[in-house]
Amino acid sequence: MDKKQLIVIEKYTQPFVQLVFEKGEQDLVFEKLTQIKGVFEETGLANFLAHIGVEDEEKAKSLRLFQPSDSQLLDHLIEVVILNHREALFYDIVTICLDQIQRLSNAFVVTVTTAIALDPAQEQKLVPIIERKFGIQVRSIQQKIDPDLIGGFVVTANHKTLDTSLKHQLQVIKSKLK
Repeated sequence: MDKKQLIVIEKYTQPFVQLVFEKGEQDLVFEKLTQIKGVFEETGLANFLAHIGVEDEEKAKSLRLFQPSDSQLLDHLIEVVILNHREALFYDIVTICLDQIQRLSNAFVVTVTTAIALDPAQEQKLVPIIERKFGIQVRSIQQKIDPDLIGGFVVTANHKTLDTSLKHQLQVIKSKLK
């Protein structure tokens, strides 16, 4: 994404996110945008919408599949994007809206990487630790499994990382021995 595109995207995202907070719909809209982003990532819809060989009517038809969304604000955003023929930017608009909602609400999706899956009780024990260490609210926890960690965990949220894995500790020891 170049600087011009970013400026255009911000013209959609900033007023939209502001309205979302004014109407108190940040949780609903965050959930819907997360679902839409997932569809884009699973299907390659962003490439379809950016392709110059695809007719505008087909692009509009594809975006309208996300309507009705239970949020009039989101439905309106989709219509404005279609009206202005900015379908190719919709994935980026969604992504930036999600980032802005997290940042403004200080509630983040946290990624926890472990060697084996955490059970719900372990997840719940981590939440207050993460909130205290990162100074955020945990919106949800997304688990990733990496057997190379050996033990411990890596927490990532709001562009910060806390690495307590055995793999990391062994790497630190190795670097000190050199």
